[in-house]
Amino acid sequence: MTSEIEKIKKRDGRVVNFNSSKIADAIYGSMTDVGMTDYEVAEELATEVVDLLEKEKDSEELLTVEQAQDVVEEILIKADQAEVAKAFILYRQERKEIRNKKKQILEKEEIDQVDKTFDANALRVLKSRYLKKDEEGNLIESPAEMFERVAVHVALPSIFYDPKVFEKGGDYDFSTENLKVEEELKVGDYALNDSHVEGLRRLYRRLEEEGKVKKSWEDFLSLLKQGEFDEYQKEIEAYYELMTERKFLPNTPALVNFGRELSMGLACFVLPMEDSLDSIMEGLKKASLIFKSGGGVGYNFSRLRPEGDYISSTGGESSGPISFMTLFDKMTDVVKQGGIRRGASMGIMNSDHPDVEKFITAKKNNEKLNNFNLSVFIKEDFWDYYEKGEPYPLENPRTGEVSKKVDPEALFDLIVHQGWESAEPGVIFDDNVNEYNPFRDSLGRVDTCNPCGESVLYPNESCDLGAINVWAFIEEDGKNGEREVEVDWEGMKKAIRLGTRFLDNVLDINKYPLEDIEEMSRATRKIGLGMMGLGNFLYELGLPYNSEEGREKMEEVMEFINYYSKVESISLAKNRGKFPYYDKSFFGEGKLPLAGYEEENNQNLNWDLLVNKIQEHGLRNAYTTIIAPTGSTSMIAGTSSGMEPVYSLVYEKKVSVGSFYYVNPVFEKVMEREGLFDDDLVKNISDREGSCQNINYIPPRFKDRFITAMDISGENHVKALASIQKWVDSSVSKTINFPADASPSEMKRAYLLAHDLGCKDVTVFRNKSMQGVLEAGGEDKEEKDSGEELESLKDDKSNGRSVYSEAGVNENQGSIGQDFNEDDEEKCPECNSELKISEGCKTCPNCGWSACSVS
Repeated sequence: MTSEIEKIKKRDGRVVNFNSSKIADAIYGSMTDVGMTDYEVAEELATEVVDLLEKEKDSEELLTVEQAQDVVEEILIKADQAEVAKAFILYRQERKEIRNKKKQILEKEEIDQVDKTFDANALRVLKSRYLKKDEEGNLIESPAEMFERVAVHVALPSIFYDPKVFEKGGDYDFSTENLKVEEELKVGDYALNDSHVEGLRRLYRRLEEEGKVKKSWEDFLSLLKQGEFDEYQKEIEAYYELMTERKFLPNTPALVNFGRELSMGLACFVLPMEDSLDSIMEGLKKASLIFKSGGGVGYNFSRLRPEGDYISSTGGESSGPISFMTLFDKMTDVVKQGGIRRGASMGIMNSDHPDVEKFITAKKNNEKLNNFNLSVFIKEDFWDYYEKGEPYPLENPRTGEVSKKVDPEALFDLIVHQGWESAEPGVIFDDNVNEYNPFRDSLGRVDTCNPCGESVLYPNESCDLGAINVWAFIEEDGKNGEREVEVDWEGMKKAIRLGTRFLDNVLDINKYPLEDIEEMSRATRKIGLGMMGLGNFLYELGLPYNSEEGREKMEEVMEFINYYSKVESISLAKNRGKFPYYDKSFFGEGKLPLAGYEEENNQNLNWDLLVNKIQEHGLRNAYTTIIAPTGSTSMIAGTSSGMEPVYSLVYEKKVSVGSFYYVNPVFEKVMEREGLFDDDLVKNISDREGSCQNINYIPPRFKDRFITAMDISGENHVKALASIQKWVDSSVSKTINFPADASPSEMKRAYLLAHDLGCKDVTVFRNKSMQGVLEAGGEDKEEKDSGEELESLKDDKSNGRSVYSEAGVNENQGSIGQDFNEDDEEKCPECNSELKISEGCKTCPNCGWSACSVS
């Protein structure tokens, strides 16, 4: 459809090209609201609209969006399309209300194009935790400005890998003592702020130390000022679009800190812990610095001698690892983590430590160690004793001698019971973790992870994380009357490769909290590209999360992400060099850190070709994939968290002016098409803990499709975890949910199944099991005496798109939340809402606060 009108003025003042097809799309959207699906009719009506606009056009003034919409209403009424006109008018009013709400949230007179992209709840999260504020707490940054400062910061390393500056095999030597900058610097149209300039200095020093910079600082600045690197404006814009189109988001620290003074974009770290007071106190100091810079920390306390053990220097007795853990816990309490949240920690103890039984019960009733997640590292040899029923030896790490022997099944049952009772400790499976560890033969077995368990790391390694929003690559076409839903695999491939480059650049530009961490992190160059939006993705495709078809699609997507992240890592290695520890790894032997690679019959892509390319060119990154929590970042993207199923179709938030209901966007869309969506449905689902399973007027095919986390058995949660783990280098942050009335025996079967299926670690949560954590609503069921439940284990040998309010106000919203138990709820420290457990972390469904440092 051609038109004499060339330009149109948007509400924010921007002048853009006039596109008549957008009028047809807007009319068609209102038609579908009333059950009409003929796009040709929409196009005919749009032609009439354009004709009238051309007739009424003032040659001296630009057409405005409001004028165009007024004419749409007029044409619809003239064409006797009263229902469509009404739907269009209501849509305009709804959008006006949303715009006004966004203006209020962002303290702006007019919203821009980026503000329009994100729903109101996402903007609240951004305002609360991400956007810059002045000393009085007033916003001084918009979402668009935030994404721009991050995009510029992350693109800077690519400039230093330009052939005009970088030589992979170079051995140059320039001074880095005086890296002056005396005037404003720009990359294309993008001005660099002070933090960006400091990042340039940091990049120059690092590459100069390696002898790979072939220009002096002065010559480099001269090239920059002459515009020799202006082409990297395209890379800045690519990162900006990737984030603002919600196709990829890095972890919280990068969004908060990049382009700002702190400049620390990594989420979490692992620190060594040796059996000496010096090591313990040094670890305490290092952890405090990490918390100050915005990261979380994982420690394995198994090298510390047990409680009551001999101390030669004093002749006294050791207080044991748990007592020292309380020091770290108290320190965490008083160090505010980068002004964002209190520090998150992971405490780990090996299954053969003499204090392991005390460790398992250390958080009973949540009376201490509340800043820690706990996990038992189940040593590889444990299973031999377990299967044979032989006593399991616990060894003193100081002497290597056996302190005592325990019943392995009783020890495992104790772990399960504590998980049943209070959601901790989790478990880490040594054999599954180290079977695919590329450094096992050179660096030894890895036995530590980050606070949420998805990053298995050696001491001083770090988490460099981001997530592909797989839901963003769903394409739906209903213009011909038949609705077709497809996956934009080409678009996803592009995002994966760009996201991989983004995360690799983070390792170079990042301001590390400690020198040891910088050295080790850049030696292995592990990155963690993960996913979010899987729950919504499967909803769109009509695939139940707990079905074989659903798990096959999960595997297909994760295989795709891993494959093309490695394609990009190979490309980066060719141009920038292999990760320094490449020769210490098994990649040169044609191996991969993936169980899926060994299952040739279940592969969709040519992995043998990729392995050959790795052997030829190397890899830039030892790991490329991790499934980390995406609590607040998935709220920003308006989608479901990580690889989790949708937790609840409806979440009720009570405020002083009434109740508001957040509704899953895919569920709302489908129910509207079926003529089933109304206030009663929203209320009915809210009253049923966010599930539609017990609503009799919803057809069975939709109950199967819109399954939620609490509708899924523990076994099927584990199977989903295993399906994703096959194609993940490191590990996966996921919660294995159980209903309140689940027995310890049922949970035990899930633990054992997870081990058998190759899962690397497990986090469980039984509804209503843990005081101080958000739980699904409904009446409490009577629980058995905990002692009886522990005894019973011995008999088991088997291994949101809209927000609905009472006033009828709607807004775009991702899927979050659920109804809550009113007793003993722990409140969010930022907004006072009740917390929930998701992806193994305490998380606020309202503002996005998380006890984990990555989401």
